[in-house]
Amino acid sequence: MGQWIVNHLNEIGAISTILAFIFSVAVLAFSAYRYVSLRQDELKNQRYERYHLLLRNISQGHDFSGVLKLVSQRAFIYELRHFPEYKSLTIRLLESLLIEWQEDADKSTKLSYEIQETIKALK
Repeated sequence: MGQWIVNHLNEIGAISTILAFIFSVAVLAFSAYRYVSLRQDELKNQRYERYHLLLRNISQGHDFSGVLKLVSQRAFIYELRHFPEYKSLTIRLLESLLIEWQEDADKSTKLSYEIQETIKALK
């Protein structure tokens, strides 16, 4: 056995080098997969937060800097189209806002068009 090892040192060294390289590549691949997975979760959470901030600003009519102009609300309603993963909820919420805002005719007229167009786009 000892003589065999001595006779095949070059092959054993080559095999060891190849195995070390394969192991290094496997560790690198796992690290890359884990990074991408964590990044996707982080981006998903950011989208979730952005979506709910848009909904809050639209429904309350103001944001951190004060009362929103109707133009801003319309732009926020339009932005909801970029969240197709929440489309069934968005449609229901926009339809309920249409009903709620019917009491304020001026607001309803200006925002209802944008709401209806967003609902069409999401369907």
